[in-house]
Amino acid sequence: MIGRVLRTWLALALLWPAFALAHATTTALVRIELIDNRLHYALSIVLPEIPNRSVELLASAVNGDRPAAERIAKYARQTLSVELGSARCRMGRVRIGGAGANDARATIEIEFGCDASHGRLEIAEDWSELLGEHYRTLGNLGTANGERQVSFEEPLRKVAIDVDRPVATGWFDFVKLGIEHIITGYDHLLFLVALLATAQVFWSVVRIVTAFTLAHSVTLSIATLDILTIPERIIEPLIAASIVWVALENLLVTEPDRRRWIWSFVFGLVHGFGFASALGELGLKGAAIVRALVGFNVGVEIGQLIFVALFLPTLSVLTRGRGASLTPRIASVAVAIVGSYWLGERIFGW
Repeated sequence: MIGRVLRTWLALALLWPAFALAHATTTALVRIELIDNRLHYALSIVLPEIPNRSVELLASAVNGDRPAAERIAKYARQTLSVELGSARCRMGRVRIGGAGANDARATIEIEFGCDASHGRLEIAEDWSELLGEHYRTLGNLGTANGERQVSFEEPLRKVAIDVDRPVATGWFDFVKLGIEHIITGYDHLLFLVALLATAQVFWSVVRIVTAFTLAHSVTLSIATLDILTIPERIIEPLIAASIVWVALENLLVTEPDRRRWIWSFVFGLVHGFGFASALGELGLKGAAIVRALVGFNVGVEIGQLIFVALFLPTLSVLTRGRGASLTPRIASVAVAIVGSYWLGERIFGW
């Protein structure tokens, strides 16, 4: 009886992300440049990740709809503030780009004029009405002393720096970012669930996790170094398709665990390009790229190991007795449903 209840909760937990948590954390990218007393703020938004009404509003503004553009500008004035040297900077023109029929991103660019050029810089934003309640913003902030990696996170969504202070290394910021990216990346986690659902021995788990790690590390590096990049409109459906493929293999193939490490490696290459989306447009240069790659990758592995360490004991409990064949099937059916939902959403914009 207890095992049946636990298996029911497992299925519900796996189904929940599709309907309540899919893309719960929209990630916008920002580039901020401070030159003397002028600050340039450029926000890049992934259109498939934001509410449809926001996509329509941005598209209307780009296409010359003055009321739509004024609405976005008014919202920016209400929710975005910049202070330098304890004085509030003046917001200038708001420019909106992208959001066309073939565009996967939209941009909002804003100029600020400040009375000072030194001292404490404070930037606060809240684009939740446009991007969704649980969004976050990641990006680079460039000053005369170099570039810093910044993030605007719930609940404060504020960044404060001393523009005259030398830039720190930022290693742990990227480690933290990597951990957060994998822990909140429900598609990546469900892929791991599908990969490990039928794993029967310890060395099988080691092969699967190692293959996935090696593969996504390669493509993460390739994409971040700008050697090869693949548009998100291609990668995101492929990630969803990989989830469906592995889940169906669990249900239809007699011994899916036998060559599972091969699919783990092949699809890991795809997921690596997905991981790179968190770094690819930050405009990193020089040593910052090394910090980003090493720190972010370490963070992803830490987050992955945390998940595996929690998932495997739970799976072990649920696969005792009659659950040996039933639990992997329940998990695979739930993952296949979620993956199919995401696949349709990412291809057809459901």
